[in-house]
Amino acid sequence: MWLCAHPNGIGVFRYVIFMWDAQSVASSSEAEELRRRIQATSPTWQVVLAAGGVIVLVADASRAMRAHRLRNGAGVVLGEIFVRSRDLDSDAATPEACFGPFETEAALNSEGRILASGYWGNFVGVLVDGRRRRRFVYNDPCGTLPCYFTRQDGVQLVFSCLADCLDMGLKFPVNEEFVRARAVNGFLDLDMPSFNGVSGIHRGECVVFGMDGACLRRACYWHPASFEGASDLIVDSPAAAKAMRAAVRSCVHSMAGHHSAVLAQISGGLDSSIVLGCLSDAPNAPDITCYTGYVKDSVCDERRWARQATARRDLRHLEVCADPRALTFRDFPALAPSMEPASLFAHWQRGPLERSLASPRCATATFTGEGGDSTLCSTSFVYAVDHSLRRHGLGLRTWRTAALVATRRDRTLWSVLGKAVGRQVFGLGQADYRRRLAHVCQLASSDARHSLESDRRVSESWFSSVGPMSPEMVTRLGPLAFAPVFYDLSLPQHGESPVALSPLCAQPVFETCARIPVDVHFDRGRSRGLARRAFVQEVPEPILRRQWKDRPLHYVAEVIHRNLDFIRSTLLDGMLVRERILDREAVELALSGSPSRSAAIGGEVMNHLDLELWIRNSG
Repeated sequence: MWLCAHPNGIGVFRYVIFMWDAQSVASSSEAEELRRRIQATSPTWQVVLAAGGVIVLVADASRAMRAHRLRNGAGVVLGEIFVRSRDLDSDAATPEACFGPFETEAALNSEGRILASGYWGNFVGVLVDGRRRRRFVYNDPCGTLPCYFTRQDGVQLVFSCLADCLDMGLKFPVNEEFVRARAVNGFLDLDMPSFNGVSGIHRGECVVFGMDGACLRRACYWHPASFEGASDLIVDSPAAAKAMRAAVRSCVHSMAGHHSAVLAQISGGLDSSIVLGCLSDAPNAPDITCYTGYVKDSVCDERRWARQATARRDLRHLEVCADPRALTFRDFPALAPSMEPASLFAHWQRGPLERSLASPRCATATFTGEGGDSTLCSTSFVYAVDHSLRRHGLGLRTWRTAALVATRRDRTLWSVLGKAVGRQVFGLGQADYRRRLAHVCQLASSDARHSLESDRRVSESWFSSVGPMSPEMVTRLGPLAFAPVFYDLSLPQHGESPVALSPLCAQPVFETCARIPVDVHFDRGRSRGLARRAFVQEVPEPILRRQWKDRPLHYVAEVIHRNLDFIRSTLLDGMLVRERILDREAVELALSGSPSRSAAIGGEVMNHLDLELWIRNSG
């Protein structure tokens, strides 16, 4: 992470936690052996907490991602953590958390719940409560630092990176039900564990362990529909715009504070332009290098918009050509081991590029506008009518909102209003949800689909202990609904990589925007209309007026076409087809020349390829 300060190179932040019965000689011996093994893999592994029956180690810590110790061995917070501001109108950067006696006592007395309401960042908290004879591990709701746990011969192991487990000689069998569910339901299956014997600590969840390391219970400390203050709606448009702007600016400035040089991924769209506008006046004045990817000779070219965003502050701007000929899958090494199937396309397209840009400029982070579509309600504006109905009934205001939605969606007023009323009266049942899943992955076999029909674990949920969530909330969660992506899996072991930062996914930003009804976000009938009002000082006027996105047409299809032989042989000779999880005839049709020749889209083909390669690399 400290690219220039450490010419020998260090990797990305990782942690492991061992918990066991300190009175057991056998368990103590096993814990010591695991500690010895992990520290033998790299000199950067350091013990940051050693209490009775608990050892916490971190590797490759930096100014941003490091260990924050509580007093008297009461625990440690791993990652980046800031104090939560209660002033909705303040855009000042929030201070880094410091756990003195008062803060430590508050964390213990609340069994870690204060971490959900009083702090934010990208962290995992570990509390050792001697009075209650309990250990608490909390995963913050909006960060990307992963958290998994598994029992090994009397020792509970909590970890962030699968490769570290492999380095210790541990191996886990792939969960066949996960494979089937992922192939049939795609990323809409949120609950199924990927490996047998390994569980995840979900976003906003706390897992309580006993003194012997055994898992006692799981508790939801944060939920996107019921977080502290969720019911206190911000319905006044000027107040909502002010609160939104303050939250985004505060989070961007806080996250930038640990970095003296950064990259900014800028497309010229609204979301990345908002982040760049806030970043460009961060108090610590980081050196900013902007970059924009483009496809040569494409009719859809984002560079003209990106130039306007960067020219506003005369920032360094690099334009990088994305050449589909450079993505030859057969020549790529396997991605690093991961707990979830990872995108071969995304990691090899972005990882080497950002490392090459970051290294000569000593950049330690990449700022992105990821999550803006969901957080700022670009993808959920259809629910503006629902929100207006709840507050105003079937009055003139709701009819006007329905008319604006109908115009934007090219629908009739009656269809938009009727569906909104139906959702309010009847909701969305399980049968409707199943019908939507049927169109997600069209290459899955009928046998695989039937095997999951009675599986109650397949649901739209924040996590299974909470139960189903509305489709609207899943849409507003965006990237936060899925497994976190923290590690660059194209990175060689112990290599250097800038950490990806997405301020529009930060907890204070999400909570502020979630308190604003969708019809308020849909200001003047514009997608992300409230954001366009809020950031007039940060974003050039032409980008604020722009209501569409330029996408490089056929780029993914071209990449697939150039790698068709590799994809065809990998899938048709692979486990998914052999075990009849995918329909061979449907796959053959989809790959007979171009994915467009069948109903299957290129994205589904790539997802099945990623799943097949993950199974092979995990075997």
